[in-house]
Amino acid sequence: MKANSIITGNIYHITLGRNEVQGEVVEATDKGWNVRLLASDKIIKVNNADRFVRKARTIATTGDVPVEEQEAVVEAEAIVETEATPKKIKTPKQTKEGLSALDAAHKVLVETGTALNAKQITDLVIEKKYCPNLQGKTPHATISSGIQREIAKGNGSRFYKDGKGLFGAVENKSE
Repeated sequence: MKANSIITGNIYHITLGRNEVQGEVVEATDKGWNVRLLASDKIIKVNNADRFVRKARTIATTGDVPVEEQEAVVEAEAIVETEATPKKIKTPKQTKEGLSALDAAHKVLVETGTALNAKQITDLVIEKKYCPNLQGKTPHATISSGIQREIAKGNGSRFYKDGKGLFGAVENKSE
């Protein structure tokens, strides 16, 4: 904005870093303006007119508009604001039926007695319905990453790597 168009008492949108806030120009000084931020009531100094983005839309509070119309405008804006803000959608909690994905993977590997890749492990877990909560687009990635995390822990792991992409289970480590 141009410096001569910034008027004391008016409310403007002002940039603060990457943010844009509303503030009322309290007074003009030699080096710029003192602005009261509406959100926090803090007074800041604005030295550059380029930080003023635009004048904020204000609702008439004088005798220009009847009080009933003012209230209707405020109510309408409140309705628009509540409609514009999306509500958080709660995802339903999964039931704790069956085994965990890692427990199911361990059980499958112990039953087969051979090393399998993550896709084969996942297919068997789903086929035998050991873990009904194992869903999604890439359940094999869930199994693979869980097994790898447990192997990385060290000696306490129920799993071991038996070649590239193959996982085996230590039988004496119980579920």
